[in-house]
Amino acid sequence: MDKVDLSLKLRRLTAWLDGRCQPDGLIRRQLHGAPFGDCYVTIDPDRQDPFASANMNRVHLCGAAMGMGPDSVGHLIDLFADEGVRRFFAWLSPGPDMDAVRGWLEAGGLSRIRRTGYPTLCRIQRAPVRFKTDLEVREVSAVDIELARGELGDTLWPVYATSAGKDGFFHYMAFDGGRPVAIAALCVFEDVGYLMAASTAEPHRKRGAQQALIARRIAQAEQLGCAMLVSETLYMLEHSFRNLQRAGFHEAYEKEVYEWNAGSNA
Repeated sequence: MDKVDLSLKLRRLTAWLDGRCQPDGLIRRQLHGAPFGDCYVTIDPDRQDPFASANMNRVHLCGAAMGMGPDSVGHLIDLFADEGVRRFFAWLSPGPDMDAVRGWLEAGGLSRIRRTGYPTLCRIQRAPVRFKTDLEVREVSAVDIELARGELGDTLWPVYATSAGKDGFFHYMAFDGGRPVAIAALCVFEDVGYLMAASTAEPHRKRGAQQALIARRIAQAEQLGCAMLVSETLYMLEHSFRNLQRAGFHEAYEKEVYEWNAGSNA
C-alpha cells in the first residue's frame, strides 16, 4: 500500500479507536479545510504528560492537506491554549508537502522529539509465525479481564480493559499455569488487523509471551480476512520492535512527533 494511503487509513483508525476506548470527556475534533487543514485533534487538559505516548493532547497530520498553510499551526496552538493545555504533540505521518509542514511546525514553536522514533510496521505476507514458549495463550472475555486485574496490576493497560467486549476487538492473555502474565489485543478496522495493547509482567519477560500473542493475533486476523496487519511501537522498545520483525512485519514509515510547550514558548 502507498505510504500516504496507509497513513490516512491509520488516522481514521486512530479516531475510531479513540471513540471506543477513551473516556467520554476527551475532546475529539475532525477538522477539514482552512484555517487548520485536514487533521484529527484530541484535547484532554488532565493528561498533559511530558511523554508523547501518554499525552492525549494531539494533532494528527498527514502532510499538508488541503487548507493547511503557514498560519495553520498558530490556529492549532490556540485550540489547545483555549482549553488550558500547556503541552501538546503533533504526530506527522506521510502526506503531501512534508518539508513545508516541518517548516511550519518549527516556525510555530514546535520541536521534533529525537530521543526515540515511532515506527509503523506492516505485514502483508500470509505465513505461519514460529515461536517458542512454555506459556499458554487463550482468548479472554471482559469478565476474564476484570478477574485478572488484581494479578496483572500495571501490566493491564487501560485501553486493553476499556475495549474489552466491544465489536471489532479480540483480547488474549498468556498464562503460566492459571496465572495471567501477559496481554495483547487485536482490533479489526476496514481491511486492517491492528495489533495493540501488548504488555508482559516484568518477572515473565523473555519467555516468548509476546511472540506467541503476535502469532495468535495474526492467525485470527487472517481467519477474518484482513488484507494487512499493522502495529506501532517505539525504537527504544527494542524487544517489541524485534518481536514484530521476527513475525514478518516491515517498517512502512516513521511518524515524526513534534512538541509544543507553553513554558518554552513564553
